[in-house]
Amino acid sequence: MTDRTREEWEDWPVVDSYSRAEAIKDGVLVDLTALFPLDTRLYKYPVACTHAVWSLIESACKKTGEDPGAYVWDLCNMAIHCGRDITPQIRLFKCSVPLRQGCEREFKIQCGPGDPDPEKGRVIPEPVLTIMFPDED
Repeated sequence: MTDRTREEWEDWPVVDSYSRAEAIKDGVLVDLTALFPLDTRLYKYPVACTHAVWSLIESACKKTGEDPGAYVWDLCNMAIHCGRDITPQIRLFKCSVPLRQGCEREFKIQCGPGDPDPEKGRVIPEPVLTIMFPDED
């Protein structure tokens, strides 16, 4: 395999892509920043979570009667203050989302590129954050 320059890679046609916006529209991701702007304000970049994490939050809310924003705030707060870095882009953390008494789960938050800017005609993504379970990508 030869080393290629950025320009050489940019000339290759895209075979397939699935944008963050499409994942949110399809329900694969839930846009927490849009739904809970006050509860995600600890981050200057957009925050989303996977459908699996959102399902856990909804189940906990049905059980406890709490507002989902409380769990979103807890997740964001614990990710900042109680996590350990795995890579510069990934942090593992634990947070209590009570489906059972004292049930603490492990999560990860990942920083990655956002969607390409169609007006600029190329990928200049801003960072975005995604909260998920450790075994999710």
